Amino acid sequence: MKRNRQSGAAVVEFALVLPVLFLVLFGAVQFGTLMNNYLLLTDAASVGAHLLASERGYATPYSDTEAAILSATSTLKNTLAITISVGGTTCTSDTACASALGTQTQPPATGTEAKVSLSYTFSSPFKGALYSLKSMMPTSLSATMSELVQ
Repeated sequence: MKRNRQSGAAVVEFALVLPVLFLVLFGAVQFGTLMNNYLLLTDAASVGAHLLASERGYATPYSDTEAAILSATSTLKNTLAITISVGGTTCTSDTACASALGTQTQPPATGTEAKVSLSYTFSSPFKGALYSLKSMMPTSLSATMSELVQ
């Protein structure tokens, strides 16, 4: 009986499978990073909306809400956009938010909604287009949370 020589067959098989394994590995890492950033974003929007809704009668609701959001998203600060609104009107300062939220003695209209919207430009952990992996992922993430003013 003659033995078939298969020297190098394992190397060829490994060379064929390796790119697919790397693609799956890099895809899993990139998707995990994307999901982590999305969870941070939604959690920060929830914290911000809850804090803003409970700031009636305080002098600095805008600054407090913005600080809470920034502390919850410490890794996303570079490309994070924050939009805060009360009762459908966008607030850009403490005085605008404080007047829209009302005071302890004069509450806002029933059903007034405190809303926080966050948007974030996603930065891939892998630079360049690795087998078009970058083009398959979204480039921006957004989260909006609202709560009734208490």
